[in-house]
Amino acid sequence: MKIKTFILLILTLPLFCSSQILWDDFEQTRVGYYEFTHGGMTTRFENPDPSSVVNSSELCAQYVRNPGESYDVLVIVANGPINDVSNYVNGTKQMSVDVFSPAPGIPVQITLEDSSLAGATNYPTGRHSIYLGVTTLTNEWETIDLTFNSKPDPSMSDVGLSSVILLFNSNTNTDDTYYFDNLYGPEFDNQCDGFLIEPSVNFADWDCNWNLGICPSATPCSSYDYVSGWLNQSYNPDNTTINTSKYSGEYTRNPDGNGEDVLIAYFKNGALDLNTNTQFNFKLYGPPRPIYMSFQDANSNEIYAYNSVLSSNNQWEQFSVDLTGVATQSISRFVLFFDQSVVNWDMYYLDDLNLSSTTSLVRDINDSELINVYPQPAIDDLNINIKLSNNDVSRIDLYDTKGKVLLTNVVNQNSNNINLDVSELNPGIYFLKVQSENNLYTKKVQIIK
Repeated sequence: MKIKTFILLILTLPLFCSSQILWDDFEQTRVGYYEFTHGGMTTRFENPDPSSVVNSSELCAQYVRNPGESYDVLVIVANGPINDVSNYVNGTKQMSVDVFSPAPGIPVQITLEDSSLAGATNYPTGRHSIYLGVTTLTNEWETIDLTFNSKPDPSMSDVGLSSVILLFNSNTNTDDTYYFDNLYGPEFDNQCDGFLIEPSVNFADWDCNWNLGICPSATPCSSYDYVSGWLNQSYNPDNTTINTSKYSGEYTRNPDGNGEDVLIAYFKNGALDLNTNTQFNFKLYGPPRPIYMSFQDANSNEIYAYNSVLSSNNQWEQFSVDLTGVATQSISRFVLFFDQSVVNWDMYYLDDLNLSSTTSLVRDINDSELINVYPQPAIDDLNINIKLSNNDVSRIDLYDTKGKVLLTNVVNQNSNNINLDVSELNPGIYFLKVQSENNLYTKKVQIIK
């Protein structure tokens, strides 16, 4: 048995020596962060030729060069420190990328660098090594292998690099359009290694999970759903509180004249399995605004409507939707509205969309027996009966649909009954939030005159 194992190792050793890792396929694997591009890049773009034997995947990246930049670059930062790259310099290992280009003879270049040292005006500082390839086809997919060319900064160590710099047709001023996919680069200490991905419950965290089907507005994607605005991977704007991840989704509204802006996503693993996991969780960060999430079947019929509000300005908040009541129905997608019917271009961050069997510290109390709000609708007074421990509730806030706090009540530990005077408020929809030690309960209320 040991002899057979040794022979197998000898036979497979060349494969290990030439190995590299997949940095991006724009679907399930995305371990490189696009920190900067000179041109116009769209990441979840429909494959221009899915019948290709080289690349038949559904999605790729589209890149349009900036003609004002002769050295037009895409800066791709690894999810962790890059390992020793000496084998790429000596040719034992190679990087590669699938390219769909407008003409043969176009150079494709990768530069490995330490982006903390390399600046726009200090070339060659920080540039460890250059690797070159060339296209041979017109408007067809081909795999470009990149071989070592030179070391611009000989003082650079083979360890401690951070980035892959990708260039199409450098030292020219063109506005050509390229498509690329399946980028293989050097190994690094990837934060997603060993992470168990469960697409039926982990949908999107912009770090390791990419199990939502979403298309940006500037793409012809037909089999994926749609966003009106711009959704990109971004650095987490605040990793010091309830969201400690490195990346999150960044969404910028792009409303029409009526203020309508939608983000529509379907679950790539199929309809939600709600047999055990009935809590749909997500985190949001942004200005204090109302949010509305519609859970729908494959025919766009609404199964469950969730209304809430971002109550704090630019702080991560945890939301949880209890889908127990619709667990027997088929939910294939959701539609998310921020600040519906209002014209603005506000920016939000999303993260950690998942299913769980228990709530994530937040409860929608529309059907809760723990807190009773009456009368509904209210005219002059709003009564709140709390069936939680006296020591558990700390405060009650009433918000309008724009997230503005209108009334606040610090709860007396000896009282379970709270009265809010709403006689001075205008008729409309409001949101009541009850803050406890470990949970934030929300409820939509109505005031009439």
